[in-house]
Amino acid sequence: MSTPPRLSELSYEEMQELAESGAKVLNAQAVEFAKEKGIAIYARATRGGKETVVRRSPPRSPGRVVGVASETGLIMLTTADDGPDLLFRVLEHLDGRQVAGKQLLFQDWPGRGGSGSLVLSTENLHDYPTLRRDLEGAFAGRVQLREGLGAVSAIGAGINASFHNLRRAYGVLKEQGATVLGVSTSSFRISLLVEETRVPDAVRGLHAELVSEGEPVE
Repeated sequence: MSTPPRLSELSYEEMQELAESGAKVLNAQAVEFAKEKGIAIYARATRGGKETVVRRSPPRSPGRVVGVASETGLIMLTTADDGPDLLFRVLEHLDGRQVAGKQLLFQDWPGRGGSGSLVLSTENLHDYPTLRRDLEGAFAGRVQLREGLGAVSAIGAGINASFHNLRRAYGVLKEQGATVLGVSTSSFRISLLVEETRVPDAVRGLHAELVSEGEPVE
């Protein structure tokens, strides 16, 4: 299989989504600064090769997937069906320990009170075993932690204008035998939560199915 060419241009938003989804290319805060100042970024791999220009809204067909990124070492935190109060107490507990999370979700189930979920990254946790013990002690089994997870993300402006790309991404993982444990989207991103061991194959599969140029970012 031939190696696809590197992308010549990305928008600020696409680069930020790639960075926040695990791509070790550019810092998301640095891209935000460049975006605010209108500064174009010329990025080139340390091994050489052609550069990628990050700038405001390069011309591109809407819905086109420009890259795939991944993360490992993720943990899914889930609260029991005790309504939003429990979730916000957990968030207060995490803030007190300077623990950040993402993909926060709360759903209210009539008659059950509703449950919440949050994704944590071990990369940003200084002492996860202690945090786990603290949560178990403070919430007595009403908070569950599922470890050993990873995420694969497809990035592109207008990627979710329809459900076409999401359905294609799910089809790839289903064909690989991977169980999708969570889905989150934004205007520029589709992220699928899977078992950590599934991430490398998922990255390659999504790139082959969705991306017409560029290189997979693991």
